[in-house]
Amino acid sequence: MPEQSLPAVVEGRSSWRLMSTRTRVETVLICVVFAVYVGFALKLLLFSRPPGSERSFNLIPFGSVADFLFSGSVGVRNLAFGNIAGNVILFVPLGAYVSVLTNWTAARTMIIVASASIAVEVLQGVFGLGASDVSDVILNCLGGLIGIQLILLLRLLLRKRYRVRTVVAVLSIVALPVLSCLLFGIRLRM
Repeated sequence: MPEQSLPAVVEGRSSWRLMSTRTRVETVLICVVFAVYVGFALKLLLFSRPPGSERSFNLIPFGSVADFLFSGSVGVRNLAFGNIAGNVILFVPLGAYVSVLTNWTAARTMIIVASASIAVEVLQGVFGLGASDVSDVILNCLGGLIGIQLILLLRLLLRKRYRVRTVVAVLSIVALPVLSCLLFGIRLRM
């Protein structure tokens, strides 16, 4: 009888080792894709323009957005819409990845997202790397909040953190080539 229970224990141990290795691989994969995402975001936000090429500050929420949207030019309105969507979409992964890689609350994760957004806008203003706009901070925070909410929804649907990690790892595998192409494309335009 003891011989029959021994294989179950051995299977349990190998299963535990396999799960532990799987978790490590998923974590490394998520961290690698997160690093590529951060590189892409930094390249896009800070290093896609020569220093001193543009320096403007807007502290009126959605003031510049309203100016663009209500301009007579269709091209300017399309640019405004692209800017709004881009600011939101660019920060969705930040909220999602920070939520997956930490055990922080949504509020603490939002503080990280807001801090990153504010830091980018301050650096853009100080070094003349783009327009510093409070609207961008608001839109970036909205994107980060969407990312956090998506992870919370996955946790609700999948009920286990390791399942959420697996889904994010698979999505990261899909996203890695896309991010790499975007990063390479931005590098070519400089």
